[in-house]
Amino acid sequence: MTSSLVPPSPVTPTTVRLYAAAIASAKIGTGFFFLINTWLIIELTHQPSSAALTLVMTILPSLLLSPLIGLAVDRGRPARLAYRAEWLRWLVLILYGGLYGAGLAGAWTGYAVSFLVALGNEIQVLAWRAALVRAAPAEQMLRLNALTVVGGQAGQILGAAASGLVLAAIGPVPTIVLTATAYLLSALFGRLVAGRLSGQDPATAARRDLRQHLRDLAAGLGHIRERPEIGFFYGLMLANLTVIFGINAMLAPFVQEELHLGAAAFGQIDAGYAAGAITGGLVVARLAARFGRRPILISGFLLMATSLAAFAHSHGFVAAIIAYAGLGISFQTNVLALSLAQQATDPAYQGRVNASFNTLNGLAGLVIYGIVALSAGHHLYRTLYLGQAAIMLAMVPAIILAGRGGRVSRLLVPGTDRARAQAQAAGSL
Repeated sequence: MTSSLVPPSPVTPTTVRLYAAAIASAKIGTGFFFLINTWLIIELTHQPSSAALTLVMTILPSLLLSPLIGLAVDRGRPARLAYRAEWLRWLVLILYGGLYGAGLAGAWTGYAVSFLVALGNEIQVLAWRAALVRAAPAEQMLRLNALTVVGGQAGQILGAAASGLVLAAIGPVPTIVLTATAYLLSALFGRLVAGRLSGQDPATAARRDLRQHLRDLAAGLGHIRERPEIGFFYGLMLANLTVIFGINAMLAPFVQEELHLGAAAFGQIDAGYAAGAITGGLVVARLAARFGRRPILISGFLLMATSLAAFAHSHGFVAAIIAYAGLGISFQTNVLALSLAQQATDPAYQGRVNASFNTLNGLAGLVIYGIVALSAGHHLYRTLYLGQAAIMLAMVPAIILAGRGGRVSRLLVPGTDRARAQAQAAGSL
């Protein structure tokens, strides 16, 4: 009798397909935008180093604004925020196309566009994560997070692969408009998803003053202190992201200076990562259900360390693309850690908790980019890759020790082992 009173989840197969379309469309836009923005900013400044500055601009929203975005997500309607962020990106790029076509765009126009498009991405990511956690049961989140990676990487492959050809065929302004159209499609799909999730939104909150906003932010930090397992899983995600920052910054010079290959090989190796990430995203939920979350996390970090070491020692295209595909597969440790962090976090605090760690991620990105910039011209890329491999290898004993008891263990050991894990945790408290 009581089971009939439980409302069905609004995350139906149709909702999932619409969500996947929204994510894929946004990532197609991102794939286009990455190439056209870095290419056009070099044309505007005539300085190759300006492309690096655009990467820094993409980090600033998470570094400076994540706490405020997270608070807005927790206090508002996250699904609506998500698709409105895509409206923002569409509008910014339409204006950019107009300014560029009129010859009025300068270097700082490009930098501002990088910042605003990254701001839209920050809002979209935080908002969709919170919206799905509110609407979906905990056991469905791993599949939804994996779907986000699969749809996102598929869209990014398509965008990155087509962007160069499209730019050469139709020119900068039509390409910018086409990029904006991808974000517009994402907004339309997102609007449909938001309509299906609208019943999960809280009632409109009363207007809050500055003091209340500060108390709300402090409450999010207090929630993290009360549940240290949140910090553990976000720490695993941070370890993953340091690898992402590093390989994004080092791939182009590594391919050119160490492998002595051209732009075509660069694009193919980068696509190898995306193909690996898609493959891993399709199987991670099944593997975690069959073998357990802890073994998959451990295997993923071992694969990541091995792939980084193999890439550091590669001297040709084949070895490099295989190692890079392995890195893509191992990225599923980030998906699994995110799902466990979401499960450990109260739904009312999802936005603020996620945003707090995004700020740390932004700081880590600045540090990594700084290290890579300082090492430019010194042929230290292989050493840096090996250093990252050693750090990822150190994550393995950390996971093993954390899984022996306590709150982390209760999340790492699902199914039939949960009762034993809870008994161990009770004895350790």
